[in-house]
Amino acid sequence: MCCRKRNTQTTKRGRAPLTLADRMPRFRDNRLRALAEAVRGGTMRAASESLNVAPSSISRQIAQLEDELGVPLIERNRSPLKLTEAGEIALGYYREFTTQREAFISQVRDLQHLKGGTVKLAVGEALIGDILLNVLDRFMSQYPDIRIFIRTAGTADVVGLVLSDEVHIGMAFQPEPDAKIRVRASSDQPIKVIASPGHPISKRSSVTFSDLARERLAMPETTFRIRHVIKNAESEEHVFLQPVLVSNSLLALKEFARSGSGITILPAIAAHPEIEDGRLVAVPIDHPALSHTSASVITRLGRQLPVGAVRLLQKIEANMPFLATP
Repeated sequence: MCCRKRNTQTTKRGRAPLTLADRMPRFRDNRLRALAEAVRGGTMRAASESLNVAPSSISRQIAQLEDELGVPLIERNRSPLKLTEAGEIALGYYREFTTQREAFISQVRDLQHLKGGTVKLAVGEALIGDILLNVLDRFMSQYPDIRIFIRTAGTADVVGLVLSDEVHIGMAFQPEPDAKIRVRASSDQPIKVIASPGHPISKRSSVTFSDLARERLAMPETTFRIRHVIKNAESEEHVFLQPVLVSNSLLALKEFARSGSGITILPAIAAHPEIEDGRLVAVPIDHPALSHTSASVITRLGRQLPVGAVRLLQKIEANMPFLATP
């Protein structure tokens, strides 16, 4: 029975020597601190007084550090204390480490008091209207030093951005169930006919899917989640809609309806300001595939959100009245 050969380079005790990478996890920053204080004071005694320990403790800490790194860090029998080239590198590392640690602690403390930080959102275009913007405006007034980045995207892309941690929070229309996604809040957002107040269909309490086939329609592009839902309804009803206008711009679709040229089909929240001021009217569609859709606020399951993102999420849940926590 044969065995794999071990490293043939061994110490006198028969063990393979430790590499620097092996040694690195063993040394402690308190030993580097002892070295730094000895250099600053010029002697072991000065370092011991600064750190309130015995001079022998300083010597021992530096000796242990040299043993762990495998190189001498100070020149012996020199006064004031003088570093070797390796000692200069170690001291530079310690100073950089200390600076970075102080910056890290400062940033964490700032975030605890929301004095800084960045929150990134991905939002479906249908949900980016006045309701969300009013919430963001109030949040930014309360926390002026937090920066907010918003990306508009289709539902699938919003989910993808959340899963890849490119954004902290997603807001999407009718996202597909995903085991890696946590739904933080949601609400019913049925797809409705959006029409001008002067259009005959605006006077009706509801319309059927067959009614839509007789109208001049403007519809979103097939990449929109809205179109996927409509396509399912078309298959169920065996009625296939033929839009006269297709666009990736919800503004263009709403303007088409507002002009009286025809109607469009959207969640009412996508036309909230126009419906509120009477420029457009939303009419329910009598079909379960279109009346049981929803909007959701999502995060990646298991992700620890930064403080700013948590506070914004709370603000969204509390101040967007159409949302309900599941």
